[in-house]
Amino acid sequence: MREVTWDQAVSVAADSFSRLPSQKVLLPNAVDRVLAIDAISLCDLPTFDTSSMDGWAISGVAPWTLMGEVITGSRPVQAITDGQCLAIATGGVIPEGTTSVIPWEQAIEALGVVTGEIEPGANIRPSGMESRQGDVLVRAGSRITPPMVGLLAAAGHDSIEVTAQPRVAIFCLGDELIHAGIPRDGAIRDALGPALPALLSNLGAIVTSLKFVRDDLNELSSELLKVLDSVDLIVTTGGTADGPRDFVKPALKNIGASMLIDCVKVRPGYHSLLARVAHDGRDIAFLALPGNPQSALASLYSFGKPLIAALHGASTPSDVRVELSSSLATTEGYARLVPGTVEGNIFTPSAYLGSAMLRGVAHSQGFALIEPGEHLAGAGVHWISF
Repeated sequence: MREVTWDQAVSVAADSFSRLPSQKVLLPNAVDRVLAIDAISLCDLPTFDTSSMDGWAISGVAPWTLMGEVITGSRPVQAITDGQCLAIATGGVIPEGTTSVIPWEQAIEALGVVTGEIEPGANIRPSGMESRQGDVLVRAGSRITPPMVGLLAAAGHDSIEVTAQPRVAIFCLGDELIHAGIPRDGAIRDALGPALPALLSNLGAIVTSLKFVRDDLNELSSELLKVLDSVDLIVTTGGTADGPRDFVKPALKNIGASMLIDCVKVRPGYHSLLARVAHDGRDIAFLALPGNPQSALASLYSFGKPLIAALHGASTPSDVRVELSSSLATTEGYARLVPGTVEGNIFTPSAYLGSAMLRGVAHSQGFALIEPGEHLAGAGVHWISF
């Protein structure tokens, strides 16, 4: 058994799998995808000297004779000399001979003559002021935001290289699970099946299938073998312990998987497993979550999040710390993941903290990691945001 600490498990999850191949997508489809290679500026920004104000492009000192207008979207063919000006809009290309742009509100125009005062060079955005051709605008590993898409479009990109989204097959295990209606006669309503696809999608994965499997070793092994050609990650729920009806570990052996993590010294989430399945020249990640809902979510946010980030080649997020609103202690040798909320960097635990409970997690913003020992109010702890 490879029992590891929470920190060790996160490192194993983040470091054991390589980035997936890249693919080219159109810019509008790139939002929330992870950039595969550095995106550079294909031109100077601005590409031309442009006006930062609506007004007049002037040459020299007042008064200025109005000679016409700069047509937005085209390079002006008309130059101006001392005592002349052209009407210009924000973003218009600065005509040759311009010394400043004077805004409408700072000048007076009457009978074709403009008067006013302005500093030399005012309101002119020089070419390359924002970036030069070849400058790196967005680093590889960044998750693309709408403003980034706008920047890359302005810099001349029509499409960009992003990492392929991990394809995930989910298997929910347990004879006791029902999938509709009110639980009765010892049955338990499945809570993870409805939640996991959305959660994994939010992490940037594509859920290709969700299947409920009986507590049967042969059936589980057979179902796992069926998806190996079409997925990059397998996620299971339940069956991770060593009881008579826990078949995940034997199934991993049956499909030739190598165990990377076998139990994590954290509550909830102790019975979390991570394995590697070598198949047809590829490494497939296998994350087995505990069956209790809160344990499963704690494990997925703790280890699934960095695992999926690694498959994306995403940048490692910085360590976020919050302060405890009250004292908290953990069992010797085990860290504790406590769901709760943060306001002004102060963490307050939720109620309903049992590993089988979802009520507290449902109204939480994330988990605080409480290391072994006693921690007084005001102590800093690691924060895992949802």
